[in-house]
Amino acid sequence: MPAEARPSLGSIALTFATIASTSFGGGQKASIRQQVLARGWINSDDFLAGLEIAQVLPGPNLLNLAIYCGQKARGVPGAVAALAGVSIPPFAIVLVAGALYFKFASNPFVHGALRGCAAGALGLTLGNALELTWDERKSWLSVALVAATAVAVSLLHMPLLPVLAVFGGGGILGEWLRTHKRSEA
Repeated sequence: MPAEARPSLGSIALTFATIASTSFGGGQKASIRQQVLARGWINSDDFLAGLEIAQVLPGPNLLNLAIYCGQKARGVPGAVAALAGVSIPPFAIVLVAGALYFKFASNPFVHGALRGCAAGALGLTLGNALELTWDERKSWLSVALVAATAVAVSLLHMPLLPVLAVFGGGGILGEWLRTHKRSEA
């Protein structure tokens, strides 16, 4: 797909509306990555920087990431278009789904569908984690930190703040040592 030098605000809003309407869970970040890179709105390094910022800032990561990408593509108007695109369709879907759920809550098919959605969300989250860390697979430290973080949070149920401090600090230290070693050579 050819890169859009200056995407229209409608294109930004429609892209994020489509992503927000057709994916859920961790799959949304992977979808955003695929779309903005394919369209040439930002490069891979800028996307990863935006993802890091989105995860550190308060608020939903998806909204923060959409605003970042929209701003990179078209400035403040692009950020507003991305925000509208990523938030309005899911809001409408939740209103309709909530009304339908309360109407049919006693139906066993509804419970089966929700279990299927949970399995799909888990698969999308794992796929997103693999896609976002794929470039780091050559670094044994990065792979070890990702695996240790997954085990600490999901299996050992450790609090996120100590996990972030220990493994995030380890990643920062490892990257600093790697960069420092490279600059000495």
